[in-house]
Amino acid sequence: HDNVLLDYYPEVARCVSCNTCTKACPQDIEVMDYVQSALRGNIERTAELSFDCIQCGLCSIRCPADIKHYHMAQMARRIHAKYNQPESDELAKRVEEIKEGKYDDEMEELVNMEKEALKKRYDERDIKEEG
Repeated sequence: HDNVLLDYYPEVARCVSCNTCTKACPQDIEVMDYVQSALRGNIERTAELSFDCIQCGLCSIRCPADIKHYHMAQMARRIHAKYNQPESDELAKRVEEIKEGKYDDEMEELVNMEKEALKKRYDERDIKEEG
């Protein structure tokens, strides 16, 4: 077989599709669905479905098959990010700007700002929507 997730997390194959993991998730993540994606070797879908996972471990605590869902999903996200996602020109540009000190003054201002002023600035920030 050619499924790297199963190579490292063979216990995933023990999934009995009881959906207890999903019911236990405080984030309302479709845990069983990403496990099924992993079983099919779909790393991208596993990464997408598990994206909001905070690795609290509640899915695993309740799992009758003793699957470590969140560890396997983290591996899927890392593989997807490293090997499947295109390189970001914007990220490389931003890293260079940071290295050159472009944001040093702004950062210094934020670090020294009073807590209430910082909260206000955060609440009033302009967020660029994706898509």
